[in-house]
Amino acid sequence: MAEWKKWSQDDFDEMEEPSVISMDPNERKLARRLRIQRRLEALKKQEGPEEEEVVEKTSTERQILASAELLEKLILEGNEVISNVRVANDAREVQRRKEEKEIRSKLLSRLEEESEESLQKYKQISSKWPGILGSNDPLDIHSEMEAQNADCLKVFESKNCVIAELKQELENADVKFFEDQEKQNDDINLLIERIDNQVNTMAKVYHRELILIQNAIDTERKVLLKVVSKKWDGLFRQRNEEEINGIEERKEIMQEYEKEMKRVVIEHQEETRAQKIWLETQYEKLQQDVEHIKFLCMMNIEKLDYSYAVLKRREDENTIIKGQQKRRINKLQDVINGLKKNYAELEENTKMDIQKLTEQVMKAHKNILELERKSDHFTRINEKQYLQIWDMNAKKAEGLVEKILTVDRIIHEQALGLEWEPPDEPLLTKEDLQSYRSATSAIEQKKAETKETMKVCEPFKVATTLQDLKMERQLLNRIVTQISDKSGFLIEEKLRGLLGAYTCNDKTIITLGNVFRALDMKSEEEVDLLLNFFLPYAYCPTCHNKEEVTFNDDEPSDKAFELTMCLNEDTCPDTFEDNRELSEDSEDNPESRGSNESSTISGEATSQEFHSSSSAVPRMEEFEFIKDAGTNELRQREVSCKKGHLLDIHPAYVMKALKEFVAKYHVIRRGEATPSFQTRLTQEKLTVSRNLTVEDVTEFWRRYRDIFSTKKEKLWDGLLIGLHKYHEILKERHRLNLETKRLRRQNAELRRLLEIYMLKPGHGLAPIETRSTISLD
Repeated sequence: MAEWKKWSQDDFDEMEEPSVISMDPNERKLARRLRIQRRLEALKKQEGPEEEEVVEKTSTERQILASAELLEKLILEGNEVISNVRVANDAREVQRRKEEKEIRSKLLSRLEEESEESLQKYKQISSKWPGILGSNDPLDIHSEMEAQNADCLKVFESKNCVIAELKQELENADVKFFEDQEKQNDDINLLIERIDNQVNTMAKVYHRELILIQNAIDTERKVLLKVVSKKWDGLFRQRNEEEINGIEERKEIMQEYEKEMKRVVIEHQEETRAQKIWLETQYEKLQQDVEHIKFLCMMNIEKLDYSYAVLKRREDENTIIKGQQKRRINKLQDVINGLKKNYAELEENTKMDIQKLTEQVMKAHKNILELERKSDHFTRINEKQYLQIWDMNAKKAEGLVEKILTVDRIIHEQALGLEWEPPDEPLLTKEDLQSYRSATSAIEQKKAETKETMKVCEPFKVATTLQDLKMERQLLNRIVTQISDKSGFLIEEKLRGLLGAYTCNDKTIITLGNVFRALDMKSEEEVDLLLNFFLPYAYCPTCHNKEEVTFNDDEPSDKAFELTMCLNEDTCPDTFEDNRELSEDSEDNPESRGSNESSTISGEATSQEFHSSSSAVPRMEEFEFIKDAGTNELRQREVSCKKGHLLDIHPAYVMKALKEFVAKYHVIRRGEATPSFQTRLTQEKLTVSRNLTVEDVTEFWRRYRDIFSTKKEKLWDGLLIGLHKYHEILKERHRLNLETKRLRRQNAELRRLLEIYMLKPGHGLAPIETRSTISLD
């Protein structure tokens, strides 16, 4: 057994060594290097004085090494053949890219030159327009217009030439692409052919070498089986003895299991018998209950018969009582008439209470708007203070960090003599925070939307000539007539029935009055603003009728209508909205809804009541600064086409324009959208300080706190301790220097006294004793 374990461990060690037949080229190189090293060691051992045993390789190993060398040689040859195709293809691709780059640079330069020439021509054409517009002679204007047209055609011709050149280059590129594609297909076919040949050759060689290796392995296996079979005989005998003992133990266990099974079967039979007895007892009890229920049913039938007879007698009695009740009803009718009178008085009082409560609610709404305005003011102040404090603290922290970094760099470079490395994590700015960017982008988006919506407030020039004023009034008359025809859903059913006896003009006036009341329109400026919303949908019916013959009968009329629009820069809607959306938009307006409800209750509201109910709404005069600003740049309102025909509004787009007016009406009047009361209470203020997340703020200031690592802080602490010790040493040296200077002064003073004392006569030896005593002191 020990010999078998040793043989298995040796075989495992041999398999762990690098193999020359591995797919990894580095492993093959290492295997060859080891093989060469072993050969050199074997040669050295043969040449040496001491004779050592040489381990001979088995026939299988020798055959595997020979096969590996042959296969590696074939693989290298195949890779070389395949790589030749790739090298040629890469060279051709480099040449193609070089040519393509030259052609592209040439085309770009050509386009830039053409763009500069076109721009110069465009500037020349544009510079002539003011002179043409300032001229009063029609012939001069016509000649100048023809000249301008000729210049424009020249610009178009130059552009067409450039486009033709580009198309020709595209065709050349397509032809070259197809040629390169054919070459690529040829290379791929050649590569496939070579790969197939290489695969077939390698398969044949692998098959042959595998047969040789298999033969060597079979020979070695037969020898090995003879050696190993003797070792396994003892193990088989031991295994047989252990199996016999196991069979005896399993027999004993099976006997115990059979005894347990018999006991469980007996217990189960006893439980089944007891359950059967209990079920039979329950069956008998249920039979008795059924008999009892039958008896109760018979008793109930007799009771019902008796009750039917009793009810017959009571029916006769009820006939007599009905006569008595009719007399009581007549008396109660008089009581009801009195209650109706009281109810009418109560209803009148309730209407007055409702009016008072409505005024209180309007006042409360006004107070809420005022509080909201104050809240917006304080929000702006808090936002400004928050950002100022943020910038101040960030600037202060950045200054401290800059000082610390400067000191740290001086310590590393001058005190420690090491190369200074900046911190790993850079500091953040407000613009790096995700929540800050989201908040600023949301604020910018809101400002852009508000600015885009307020563009419709741009006023037009007031019509000065009688002809322009007349055409503008005619267009407005057509618009209000179509509004009256298409907005019947905004009028109550009762009012529609009452309008049957009126003339067409009276119907139009009454309908427009109710529509304007529903839309909360009360001034001439608002009607003029309504005209701005209808102008983008205006078209010339005369030009439309002349050009309608150019369209086929199968084409829809909407397409012809869109192609004959007279205004150049206005866009028409792509889809037609349902009229019911307009009524929903008008209902979203709390002020117009209040006016509709009041008209429903009272029948017809007077203008004074209407003005009192809408007193909280800002007037159009609040936006007079729009009319005053930029009066020199106001554009003329186009109410006629280029040929002088009066424009008209297609009936299909009346409700669309009216719906846009309702949607943007409050934006124009107030300068912002009018949300509902609940929305005002629940909406959040869109500010940077409120939208910054706690995680971003924490991460921003954490960078300042954690910019220096613990290792660097320990270095500073150690350096501080060393500097303290060095400072103590310097203090001690300074104290010793002071002490030395003091002693030197004393010695000089004593030396001077000694010299004075020595000059006196009669004192020969005393100065010497005094000097020695002083020196000892």
